[in-house]
Amino acid sequence: MVRRAFGPLLGLEAAEHDLAYERAEKLLCDSLHADDYECYERRGYVEVPSRIHEGRVYRVDGWRPVAVFEDGEFAGAICIRPRDHLPGPDVVLARKLLIEGAEEEFLASGNWLSPAWRPASAMPALILALVVLMPWLLRAPQFGDWGIALVASIPVVVAVVWWRGRRTRPRRRDEA
Repeated sequence: MVRRAFGPLLGLEAAEHDLAYERAEKLLCDSLHADDYECYERRGYVEVPSRIHEGRVYRVDGWRPVAVFEDGEFAGAICIRPRDHLPGPDVVLARKLLIEGAEEEFLASGNWLSPAWRPASAMPALILALVVLMPWLLRAPQFGDWGIALVASIPVVVAVVWWRGRRTRPRRRDEA
């Protein structure tokens, strides 16, 4: 929307990319089942069960490698990208259709990333924020009860972020 409003300033190409994204989003909406599209809207990815590997689920989004889960555990990822730039929803749909229609070719043509690779969580950013804010946090008790409450709440926030980052098991459709 911003690109369309500032299209004359940014150039015609930026406004065309915005329209291409909207068309891709509509095509994805029309191509997915309603519950799959709702999952995509809420979580940003679509889960595709494997036809040839029992217990395997592919988590497909438009900007990261395809995450592979086997029996609910992260098993690695497969990196496969289009040669030309496509809007994210088009990439999601292309990957989903490739997995569903030609899973063997998908596995053969993508680059396998070992389980040591994992999408970054919020934890590195949280640790960096704590390091940057440490001088002010050490002075927080000078501000009385509110300062002490702020410092005391930090371990709780870190624990919640860590715990939520551990939940990598994809949800089944009946759990969503």
